[in-house]
Amino acid sequence: MKPIRIVCATMIVLFFVTCKKKECCDIPVAPDFMLAQKNGVKWEADPSGSNLLGDTITISAKSNTGGEEETMNFKIVFDGLGYYSLRANENYYGISKAGAPSAVYKPDPTHVNNVTIIAYNQSGRILQGFFDLRFVKISDNANNLHPDKIIMSEGKFKATLNQ
Repeated sequence: MKPIRIVCATMIVLFFVTCKKKECCDIPVAPDFMLAQKNGVKWEADPSGSNLLGDTITISAKSNTGGEEETMNFKIVFDGLGYYSLRANENYYGISKAGAPSAVYKPDPTHVNNVTIIAYNQSGRILQGFFDLRFVKISDNANNLHPDKIIMSEGKFKATLNQ
């Protein structure tokens, strides 16, 4: 009878030892990002200039490459998750060097630039989504060193909106 009690007591102790509440860590929050294939090459930018003003959300990102600063932004009148077609005045791409414009682009009129919002955390003002944007060059102050077209495909972003 004693061996059965010893076995039962050992099993109970093992159960409580192995099944004790495990300490859990906080799940890290992914930092804000903007990624795309720019003319077929990986492109990354920081969307820290993004904001919410009334019902309009502007996602603005900057990237530094080869001593030049690339700025891209788009804005939408936000009414929830979904697909947004952008009009010509709702997206922009430009390149500057030492604060002066090097190349300026406008939305490609032959392409429907669009943004799809897949998640919105209202309390944290965090927005996530995808984008597909194309631009054509309208001016270049650097002896035409910049491409005539900018194609931002497979774009994705996560941005915390400032107010």
